[in-house]
Amino acid sequence: PHPPRPRRAAANAAGAMEPPRPLEPLLVHAEAGDLAAMRAVEEVDLPKQLRARDEDRRTALHRACAAGHAEAAEFLLGKGADADAADDEDWTPLHSCASKGSDALVGVLLEARADANAATSSEAVALHMAASKGHAAVTELLLAAGAKRNPRDRRGGTPLMRAAGTGKDKVVRQLLEARADPAIKDRSGETSLHIAINGQHMAVCEALMGRDEAEQLMAVENGDGKTPAKLIADMLPIEV
Repeated sequence: PHPPRPRRAAANAAGAMEPPRPLEPLLVHAEAGDLAAMRAVEEVDLPKQLRARDEDRRTALHRACAAGHAEAAEFLLGKGADADAADDEDWTPLHSCASKGSDALVGVLLEARADANAATSSEAVALHMAASKGHAAVTELLLAAGAKRNPRDRRGGTPLMRAAGTGKDKVVRQLLEARADPAIKDRSGETSLHIAINGQHMAVCEALMGRDEAEQLMAVENGDGKTPAKLIADMLPIEV
């Protein structure tokens, strides 16, 4: 997940540390899920407060979503909050909710037309987050909203690779049914099958090997020149 980070003190011109600036009230109320206090924010001041950021450049919507407050998020979106606002690591509220497995909030954001394919500074999208954690309901929502099946992160990894690497066989099957490509290699030359074998995730291996292209997958070499078949052979005990 992308949890709230500790508030940072800033250095003044003389180099002395100053306490963090007070947060706009809406940022505080949103994180607390305090709808009554949010509604009490003056309408004339609301546009400014919706755009306000904390030290990590998170908006009130980011903070409400990270804390799991669906009603607060709906209120903010109804008042015009930007569903695709990005923080200092280019995380949008959708990334945070996908990582946490908050399917209700993911649904709220997608209904507000949040971009299912927005990328973070590490080039990961919400589907990467959901897949790596095995959040099947969120994965389904993202796929239905038009999430790309084979987006690459900075290391060349796809959501299928993330799910394979963490042993999330249900999500692996979901992604395969949605036509995710198991033959794609990451920057180290490994496919999802290489990754699953290295992690000894047998249910994932079975899901990948149940495909029509299983024979071709078994013959693909990684960056070290090893096929999945070779990796399996290397793991078998040596007879003496």
